[in-house]
Amino acid sequence: MTPTMFAEQPAKTTRWTPALPIALSALIALSAAACDRIWPTGAETQARDTAKPASTLAAVPVPSARPAHDAAAPPAPPQRMTGAQEAEFEAWIVRTYLGCWRAPAQPADSDPYVARVRLAFKPDGSLARAPKLVNPPSDPALKPQAKSVMQAVQACNPLSVPAQYRPFYEQWRTQTIQFNPQIASR
Repeated sequence: MTPTMFAEQPAKTTRWTPALPIALSALIALSAAACDRIWPTGAETQARDTAKPASTLAAVPVPSARPAHDAAAPPAPPQRMTGAQEAEFEAWIVRTYLGCWRAPAQPADSDPYVARVRLAFKPDGSLARAPKLVNPPSDPALKPQAKSVMQAVQACNPLSVPAQYRPFYEQWRTQTIQFNPQIASR
């Protein structure tokens, strides 16, 4: 490269022209006016409607101040039971199932068998799928206990869930219930 290539050229001056900001301002104003015609404000809608006879007001739909895609509010988070409500619900469900259970006598030489059953419910209180015995007994003498527990679950189906617990379905839709023969005998 030769030094002549970098010879100084006359400086170009850029002139600030007020026409560009004015043109942008005019464009924004026109856009806003167009939006107001498409989505009039509440005051404009009310002024337009009060000028019409009352008989035509019922037939005129009032446009929303916002576009339809913005009108949908985000879904509210699901409600949760308080600790006290959870305890009350668990006590209710255990009482209900124990009321349906006819526990056979346990063998005298065995430890008490407390069956645990996993349940899945539909919102109406009916079983969503077959109950599952979580801890099947290994002692054959305790098999009648397990069988009676499964019969009790079927006998209570569907549960009549009290109204105060229905909004909290997501919390009670799956439950594990213990069938303790010592509690049932009380």
